[in-house]
Amino acid sequence: MSASSNFSARVVDGVHVVELSRTDVLDTSYITRVQQELLAYAAEKHGASMVVDLSSVKFLSSTALGLLLALHQALSRADGTLAVAGADDEVLRAFKLVKLHKVVGVHDTVREAVDAALKKR
Repeated sequence: MSASSNFSARVVDGVHVVELSRTDVLDTSYITRVQQELLAYAAEKHGASMVVDLSSVKFLSSTALGLLLALHQALSRADGTLAVAGADDEVLRAFKLVKLHKVVGVHDTVREAVDAALKKR
């Protein structure tokens, strides 16, 4: 398992699963640190499939949505994929508001997201 102070990461069936360390992803300085760390992590895993587990996240700012879009773009450029799992209704509303669910796979559970990533290979 890889870890930073801002997220933990594990590999499930070859798919990188990342869980954020905070339940509220609102603070811009936290989001900036997480973005830098996640983009570096994704660059190390060239072409990887990644799932961001949002099951513990209760609040997500628009800046955090931008972080997920940047991560999606970085992974896509390297022939990787991004999905999210476990988002609660409030977080899902934010995804739908900015139409992020149209470019990032949204799944109820990490297992569903991992299975979907494996089918894309």
